[in-house]
Amino acid sequence: METSGNDECLDFLNDCLKVVSPLRGAYINIGYYDLPKTVLGRVTAEIEITRTKRTTGLFKRHVVTTVRRKIRNKEFYIKINRLFLKIENENFREEIIKSIIIHELLHIERKDLIETSKNYRKRKHKKIHSSLEREALSRLNALRRIEGLPELSRKNYIEKEISRLISK
Repeated sequence: METSGNDECLDFLNDCLKVVSPLRGAYINIGYYDLPKTVLGRVTAEIEITRTKRTTGLFKRHVVTTVRRKIRNKEFYIKINRLFLKIENENFREEIIKSIIIHELLHIERKDLIETSKNYRKRKHKKIHSSLEREALSRLNALRRIEGLPELSRKNYIEKEISRLISK
């Protein structure tokens, strides 16, 4: 697996990869980008869509279209909101960014980008984010155990601080 991007984000990414299953043959680019205030982080990939049409039936009246999606070259781009550079406390900034990176790595691991690559607002709470938050918290706690830090009981601790930062 190859990584590139901002030096600070690369250090955080390498720490987070300790608790995520290996992504073989993947290329991950990470860095700070200008994103809307409400978006903490985002993972994107170039998705290749292939449509094939096939006729079936007695007189070939029925047309069946199949759609296949795959990620081109296994390239992923993790974008972190540039607002987090304003946090002066480096330890706190590290905690927040690591929690965002783990969340985005879980999207890659679970192949959420391939399954449904459109209409994010509809699927956000139904399919993808239902169990993802608990899993992200457990992975974050596993990372904190490796680093010798106490575990978090809830993710609200980080979310409250992020909302306080955004409201400024």
